[in-house]
Amino acid sequence: MKKQSSTILLKSIFLLFVIYLLFYRIFLYFYRVKNCTAKFQFVFLYRFLTKTSEPMKTLRLQSMLLLCFCSSLLMGQHYRNAKAYINDFGKNELFVKESLMEYSKSIIDFTPDSRISATMERIYNKLEDINENLLRNDIGIDGDVALRDAFIQMNTKTIELLKNKSLKLNDYAIQSGLDYADIFKNFAYKEHQIANYYKDILAYETAKKAFGLKHRILIRSFNKRNVFEYNAYQNLIFYKINVLDDKLMALLKFRSVDQVQECMTFMSGVLQESLLKTDLYKNDYEDQSLIEANVEFIHFIKNQNETLLPLFQQYVTVYEDFQKIKKSFLENNTPIKVEDYNAEVRRFNEIKNTFFDTLYAIQVKKSELVNRWYVTNSQFLKNNIEFEDLYEKFTNND
Repeated sequence: MKKQSSTILLKSIFLLFVIYLLFYRIFLYFYRVKNCTAKFQFVFLYRFLTKTSEPMKTLRLQSMLLLCFCSSLLMGQHYRNAKAYINDFGKNELFVKESLMEYSKSIIDFTPDSRISATMERIYNKLEDINENLLRNDIGIDGDVALRDAFIQMNTKTIELLKNKSLKLNDYAIQSGLDYADIFKNFAYKEHQIANYYKDILAYETAKKAFGLKHRILIRSFNKRNVFEYNAYQNLIFYKINVLDDKLMALLKFRSVDQVQECMTFMSGVLQESLLKTDLYKNDYEDQSLIEANVEFIHFIKNQNETLLPLFQQYVTVYEDFQKIKKSFLENNTPIKVEDYNAEVRRFNEIKNTFFDTLYAIQVKKSELVNRWYVTNSQFLKNNIEFEDLYEKFTNND
């Protein structure tokens, strides 16, 4: 009888110990991590135990304990120390970085828009899955989820930036068809979105460093412009010039000197701004190839406009004069010799051909320059994106 009582006592103590661990586990989720699944467990367990008939309580309690402990193990991973957690967390950064690399590769490989869209769709799903997985499984260190929350915030911004297409910088034809107010509004929007995104990255780096200091772990972090930000700004310079140049080429077909001069005036401001910005970025990377490609393109467009404008003005003036002469000659309102008329025809054709031959030569040279720029951009990304395993290098060695 005493032996049986001792066995019952031991089972009771063990059961109480298990219950204590269970409620402590739920307490961590409910008050510190605020996990919805844990709240559900807590409420469900309370109702299940308080509204169950006495004969079934023991059996159902044992079943509930088993269920809750299994789900508890599945919901979150416990780490032996802060460094193990932080090192493992580096995998999340690596995953995001790989996603940005995947997007960058679509630029590097000159991928068609349809394939870029498919690539971005996969990236959305990957990044959203990371956020969902972290919210469900990452319980932090002793309930401290500051690193997790900072990362999720940055990751959400990455998703927003890709979805709102702020990084899409090749829709020249669409943007050039807008009026100048909308064109420059679009420029400002893209630049604002890019700037805010990389501010969020630096904010995450600050939060990461603070988290490491709190747990006495020195985490590797950076506080300068990274390669994706640098590349985005360089691409934005190239994008702005191409949008306005695309508009200029369309205007040259309509023989309106005022509209062409207006476009060139806007272009002149953007070209000057672009030179100033390339000068600001020149110390960010030792590899100056992308800056040099942009500077070369800026000067080419500047020389293009200076060359084309007088030729275009002369062409339009001679065209308008010749149309008057032609009309008078055909209507016989003004006596003019055939020889004089033919001389005017030759003069008009000469000036017209000079303009269009010059324009054609510039377009050929520009096409070569643009293709070379894309190759330079591609090579810059290949040379400067470090495909290191952040999991291995997330913390400094002790």
